[in-house]
Amino acid sequence: MKILFHIFIIYLFVSCTKKEINVNDFHAGLQYTFLKDGQMVTPVMLGFWKSIGNGYYLEAKRDSILLYSYTENFCYKEKNDYLEGLLNSQSQFILCEDTLSIYLTDYGVKTKNLQSKKDFVRVERIPENCMGFLEMTQLNPSELFSLYMETIIENYAFSPERNLDWNYILISYQDSISNTSYTEELFSILGEVAALTKDHHTKVINENGRTLQYRGTPSAMLVQDAFNKQSEVEDLNDYFNLFFETNAKNITDSLLQGSGEKVANGNIEWGSLNKDLGYIKINSFAGFAPREYTRKQQIDSVNFQMRKILGVLAKKEAIIIDIGFNFGGYDASGLTIANYFTDEPVLAYIQEVYNNGYFYCEDSITVEPEDSMNYTKPVYVFMTDISRSAAESFAMMMGALPNVKLVGTSTLGILSGMLGKSIGDFYTTFSNQRLVSVNGEFYEVVGVKPDIELNVFRKENVFQKIF
Repeated sequence: MKILFHIFIIYLFVSCTKKEINVNDFHAGLQYTFLKDGQMVTPVMLGFWKSIGNGYYLEAKRDSILLYSYTENFCYKEKNDYLEGLLNSQSQFILCEDTLSIYLTDYGVKTKNLQSKKDFVRVERIPENCMGFLEMTQLNPSELFSLYMETIIENYAFSPERNLDWNYILISYQDSISNTSYTEELFSILGEVAALTKDHHTKVINENGRTLQYRGTPSAMLVQDAFNKQSEVEDLNDYFNLFFETNAKNITDSLLQGSGEKVANGNIEWGSLNKDLGYIKINSFAGFAPREYTRKQQIDSVNFQMRKILGVLAKKEAIIIDIGFNFGGYDASGLTIANYFTDEPVLAYIQEVYNNGYFYCEDSITVEPEDSMNYTKPVYVFMTDISRSAAESFAMMMGALPNVKLVGTSTLGILSGMLGKSIGDFYTTFSNQRLVSVNGEFYEVVGVKPDIELNVFRKENVFQKIF
């Protein structure tokens, strides 16, 4: 009861030729996709590969790895500098017969532990009618709309849960598309279709970075209602900024009374609430170091700070981890933090990928004990409907641990990774994964449910939160 009282007080204050590769023995079986010393693709990879799920082909040439996308009626060269950059630099793989399992990010000795693999099977060739990227962009608007609809129908994983009738949607918009449609009109129509999913991970982005997507949340509706009932702040965006700034300030000034510490590029704030209770607020699961640093360096920063934090909080009877205002990031950082709160391996979830009516097992995610220290006393993870994406997978990781209770309200319900595809001059993303718990449940749409449910945001005063 004392723990719950303090949680209440917190939000009263704040509303298989192989070339030998030099890798550690811990990497057994892993090879880099691109040989750094010879500036060439690892020979065993040469050829063509088709993804299991995700709708991709790989062409592994001697000097580079190229990425293609495909649907039932289309195939084209992708323009995805991020993925191709990883494939041609830091990615590693395991080859077992004709199945290639790729780990996109180099995390050193923890490359396999901190991420899910992407599986490919060897094929003789890519389709003969596969277009170049420029040729794809020159398709007329009607053809680009067909490409977009095929891509989303074949890869979107939650049509039943989101009550989406794609045939109806396709018919509804066909008359709006013509060969003379302007680029901006097509962008608007694709954005409308993306918004129909009510899924924050399904987006359409133009060349200028403008994004069209669904943005509603229960808490946002409360804030907007409060905005409409006041007159001091004229702009809604300013009001939302005030909402988040007030929460951050109240945690620093009122809850931690100015004695807390902000670390990891400002993304972790922590301190003591009293002699028995510690507090860790994680603002984001990305950006733990300046942008020019690699993801491995970001993880190194997280590890450094978590050892420091738990070195101080180790004697506390319990710790509250606050992800109530966390918009996500990448799962590796959440898993890195979760590893400090168990002394034995615990399966968190199975990751499945959807394509053309089927879910394929992609990988399992296990919380592994951190070698240096483990805190196994009670932990309470606070979450809200603002908690989303990697914050939600973190909640699943932590919720699988026997010493952890989830507290607050259900998370937003967008746990899937974002599958990226080029459609004309636009870049689009889709939710195509589901994270399945050991009990066979998945929380897309409904959100990760708390063990202890508390009403966080009050209609009467959204700036004063209680749970």
